[in-house]
Amino acid sequence: MSLKSLAATLFLAAAVSAYDNGSPHARLPTMGWSSWIALGPAGSAPIFDFCDYDSVKNSIDAFVELGFPDHGYYHVHLDDCWAGGRNSTGYLYAELDHFPGGTLKPLIDYAHSFNLSFGLYTCAGNFTCVGGRPGSRDHWQQDADVWAEWGVDWVKMDWCNTDGMEPPTAYGNMSVALNNTGRHMAFNMCEWGLDSPWVWGDAVAQSWRMAGDHTGVWSSTKSTIAASAAIPASNSGQPYGWNDMDMLETGCYEQCAHANGRQPNMTAIEYMTEFSMWAISASPLLFTSPIMNCTSAPSPVCNVTLVDQLSIAACTYGTSFGCGSDNNTMWTNDGCRGDFICNGLNVTCDVDGNGEHICPCESSSNVTCTPWISDLQKQILFNDEVIAINQDVTPQGRPINGNDLSIWARVLSDGSIAVAFYNQDDTPANINVDFSALPYVNWSSSTTVSVRDLWAHSDLGSFTGSYPQTGSVNVLPHQTHLVRMTKQ
Repeated sequence: MSLKSLAATLFLAAAVSAYDNGSPHARLPTMGWSSWIALGPAGSAPIFDFCDYDSVKNSIDAFVELGFPDHGYYHVHLDDCWAGGRNSTGYLYAELDHFPGGTLKPLIDYAHSFNLSFGLYTCAGNFTCVGGRPGSRDHWQQDADVWAEWGVDWVKMDWCNTDGMEPPTAYGNMSVALNNTGRHMAFNMCEWGLDSPWVWGDAVAQSWRMAGDHTGVWSSTKSTIAASAAIPASNSGQPYGWNDMDMLETGCYEQCAHANGRQPNMTAIEYMTEFSMWAISASPLLFTSPIMNCTSAPSPVCNVTLVDQLSIAACTYGTSFGCGSDNNTMWTNDGCRGDFICNGLNVTCDVDGNGEHICPCESSSNVTCTPWISDLQKQILFNDEVIAINQDVTPQGRPINGNDLSIWARVLSDGSIAVAFYNQDDTPANINVDFSALPYVNWSSSTTVSVRDLWAHSDLGSFTGSYPQTGSVNVLPHQTHLVRMTKQ
């Protein structure tokens, strides 16, 4: 069988069992941006688990102006930051002090005006993972109906506070509820790979998390890549059903908030490896990072007074609550929670958990936002040649030799093969590949192929039988050499 015939066969076999409920941009791995560590109050630095109307609207503008849709990114997602509570009949509403009227529909309509897809987060349990917001347990249809009314296109469901629940049942319940609405919403399951979702996920969702949370540190990236390699080849992704390696924190440094207590700190080489290995693994490419610089004119003075204490812990000015240093935020500490007036505006600062919490104070500041990402982020996130490896219909790439993670391959639908020379170690590695070792193709010592370096954007020449022809590729610690091979 020829390589092109094989790729077509792989595609057709996958398409037979694909779950297509008509949701937009769901056939291939989803590409987009998430709020997770990217947003903060007007003019302030990002705060973990924060979003409000202005920050999201400004991010939509920045997403478009920076040209993300030009490279295939069409999704804008809010993570665990938006839900405010339930009304007297059990229906969800958004945080009233962050989203006017408790609805996200105006923001979603705004995203749709740019032909973008809008995604929201929920949790299968009683409460969400970080903010303690309402989860969807026993409210499957009510929540799905709210999202459909707002125009949501994609839903992620996490797995916190789920004692006594079984993932296939819970995710099946939400899948049925979403489809009952009549609106085409993609479904992303996030039970962290605990119950082998790659085995049963095709029946209920378009993507599923295959491991725990990923953060922008090398130990996490290395662990996630190893988890991807361990997924059985028979469950390694197909149209409308992709293994999700979690969000990318590409190029995040001090401009990003922490995620799960870890501040992103990888090197440029490690961030390129992250993107390369997510791409060859056919994982959704959802990155989280601020995509704008915002400044505001600070108030000359800051006054905070307590209106209604919501906590058992005492709220004492200067000890357990007070003004932020920028005069545009306030802080609480020692368990203080309550309704406040800050610079004449009503503020609810009702955040559970230990430590100091920051809440937006002066929402009426004159804020100016400029779309911005770093040169490193542009180099990586806008690499169309690497994106093309990700955006294919064939099964995801895998190591070609059992537990040896140094060489990965993915047969692509145009007859070429993506090959990643991956060095997870802390010392340089010399790696080469005989063409006869590549899976699913009948290549041999007499096969000649052209090789293109997808990071250098250069053709490396023709090679017969192996790459390199002689010797090895020197791969630096934590580096990935990603190439595309085409038989001549």
